[in-house]
Amino acid sequence: MCVIAASPAGCRQPTDAELRAMWDANPHGAGYMVARNGKVEIHKGFMTFLDFALSVVQECFTDADPVVYHFRISTQAGINPEMTHPFPLTANKGLHQKLDLTCPVGIAHNGIISLTSDRSERTYSDTSLFIAQYMTKIIKRRKDLDDADKLEMIYLLAQSKFCFLAGDGAIRTVGRFTEKDGILLSNENHLHAWSTIGNYYTR
Repeated sequence: MCVIAASPAGCRQPTDAELRAMWDANPHGAGYMVARNGKVEIHKGFMTFLDFALSVVQECFTDADPVVYHFRISTQAGINPEMTHPFPLTANKGLHQKLDLTCPVGIAHNGIISLTSDRSERTYSDTSLFIAQYMTKIIKRRKDLDDADKLEMIYLLAQSKFCFLAGDGAIRTVGRFTEKDGILLSNENHLHAWSTIGNYYTR
């Protein structure tokens, strides 16, 4: 199903244990994006938790950093680094395959998009195709992320959840997210085997 965890500026980052729980429930690759200097930096394609965790540690994120994390369950185009999330908001699908890049707006998705689902598609996921074919026609500039009608249109078309991060650090969501200690979660399926103790999770 995938899971998105978004930490807006001023919110704590997920703990190592929380990140591990999300990986264990969604182990088909991970990535994250952070807003810095007016741009969104995307780093993805981590196919082991160790590689992902080492990269996050090296970032030295603080509560001041707006960060969006994504952990994938593959539904189309196989299990591979290129189709992990986040993706840049662009119609250029070649850029969706890049593992490290900067862009004005990044996107993470949770769900299955019937509109662009095709089991015979081997290269691009339903998310990549939806961004390229539909979302870029709806979100054309930064202010569109603040337009409730445009975000509702995305939900009506996709019937699933998205998280946007803009270069100015703004985080916008589509679909129902829950909040745990300030962190926005697209679902809580990863918590089924964990008990909450303060801000940490233990088996």
